[in-house]
Amino acid sequence: MASASDENLHCPVCHGIFQDPVLLSCSHKNTNQDCPLCRKRSLQNNPPENLALRNVCQDFLQKRKERALTSSESRCSVHAEELKLFCLNDEQPVCVVCLHSETHRNHSIRPIDEAARDIKEGLQEQLEPLRNKLELFNDSKENYDQTAKDIDGQAEDTEKQIKDTFSMLRNILEKEEKARLDALKEEKQQKSEMMRTQCEALDKEIEALSDTIRGTNEVLRATDHSFLQKYNAAVELVHCFMLDHPQLIQGVTRDVDKHLKNLPFNIVERMKMKITHTLIQTTADPEPAALYLGDYLSRFEI
Repeated sequence: MASASDENLHCPVCHGIFQDPVLLSCSHKNTNQDCPLCRKRSLQNNPPENLALRNVCQDFLQKRKERALTSSESRCSVHAEELKLFCLNDEQPVCVVCLHSETHRNHSIRPIDEAARDIKEGLQEQLEPLRNKLELFNDSKENYDQTAKDIDGQAEDTEKQIKDTFSMLRNILEKEEKARLDALKEEKQQKSEMMRTQCEALDKEIEALSDTIRGTNEVLRATDHSFLQKYNAAVELVHCFMLDHPQLIQGVTRDVDKHLKNLPFNIVERMKMKITHTLIQTTADPEPAALYLGDYLSRFEI
């Protein structure tokens, strides 16, 4: 039977618990605009919901449902008596009437609270290995998580070292390339200057020789009297030019082998030396790194 406070949650017309109640201008509760008590019609088209009353009604219904469920579970389904005992043979709660029935004759019966206590203790003991196993799993999970972090950290560190190594190799190659190109440029300038000087000197020789030939031809075209007067001087001048011959300059062209012969091999060897020197200056234990790098560079087919 409902208490006086519970009666406030019931509809005065159908006596059911309120569902989605609203507030009317007359202060009575209803789910539409017509009050079921005073029959007045609310002037509000959309009266506000009475949320507080709805929540109280829902809480009351939930508790009543739980009480009914608990009450049915704690009573014997056969004799409707309260279940105060526990049959160890059948492993089920029983009432006092069940105790004297044929079904549980000569069975071991314990008070339900003692049986529950003993069974709980047994279940707790069975849970202990599971707790230990869970602890091991948690420890393993922590180890896995830490290992995953270590893998990420090692990968990042290794990636940085790889980038630093290739940056160092690029710097060495760039410096080596610049040095060799500078040497080629310097050789080109030196030999170009030599050829310019030689060409200028040869131009002067050509000009002088051309003048001598032209002058000698003029002497040859002169009259006999004039020719004989100028003959000795012309012959002496011709003999002077006959003594000199243009000399071919040796080694003026670029020495291609000097710049390209065994170039990859020489560069690799120089890189080994420079890298080893760098490792000695920057690494606490450079020998393993140098050996590894030397082995790596030796794999190139040159």
